[in-house]
Amino acid sequence: MFGDLGQGLVLLAAGWWLRKCFQVARLLLVGGAGAMLFGLLFGSLFAREDLIPALWLHPLEEPMRVLLVPLAFAVLLLSLGQLLAGLGAMRRGVLGRWLLTDAGFLLLYLGLIALIIGATPAWPALLGLGWYLVGSFLVERRLLGALAALGHLAEGGFQILVNTLSFARVGAFALAHAALSAAVVTMAEAVGSWIGAVLIMVLGNLVIILLEGLVVSIQTTRLVLFEFFNRFLQGKGRVFRPLPPPPALMTGVT
Repeated sequence: MFGDLGQGLVLLAAGWWLRKCFQVARLLLVGGAGAMLFGLLFGSLFAREDLIPALWLHPLEEPMRVLLVPLAFAVLLLSLGQLLAGLGAMRRGVLGRWLLTDAGFLLLYLGLIALIIGATPAWPALLGLGWYLVGSFLVERRLLGALAALGHLAEGGFQILVNTLSFARVGAFALAHAALSAAVVTMAEAVGSWIGAVLIMVLGNLVIILLEGLVVSIQTTRLVLFEFFNRFLQGKGRVFRPLPPPPALMTGVT
């Protein structure tokens, strides 16, 4: 979403400078390093794409690939979230329930994705659907519970598909970042004097770092918290009850 070698270096330097004053500034170190990495892949240096070669592609030249790659990453990440849910179920001692229901749901999800892209026929998705329904009947031990599982399946299936599509915003913001960078470069080249061009480039890069950096931080937090963590984190823990303070010690002569 924020691929630029020069702008990433600025974020990295800012994080290093502020790391001792603000703990949250340490996030700029990781974010800046990631921006530098994708800046090399996109061939972008301080909003210009003609100074260094792109190790992968220029986003505006291949927008569909930029949109599709995050979707493939989303399938892997959400599947990992489902597997982490299985790990949590094993630690809680309810792995059997997860294997009967959620494992079938994961197979159904992967089967639907493979069916959509034309990688496999429909039988993996149908197998996952049957697995989930039979498993729900075995867990609930009654037909009504299995029928209720259909509602949960529809809700969960729709939710995970929407979560998958939401990762397309990663590519969309990468395209927006590249378009904004191209706009800054175009304005700088349209100015007659080199002083004006340098001023536009400096101010333009500053605006991109502040504006796009804020937007990308918000979107990254949202994707991690709402799309990934929701797959395996549940609010079913024990209520935290701190220990009472020790009794006061009375000293003195009576």
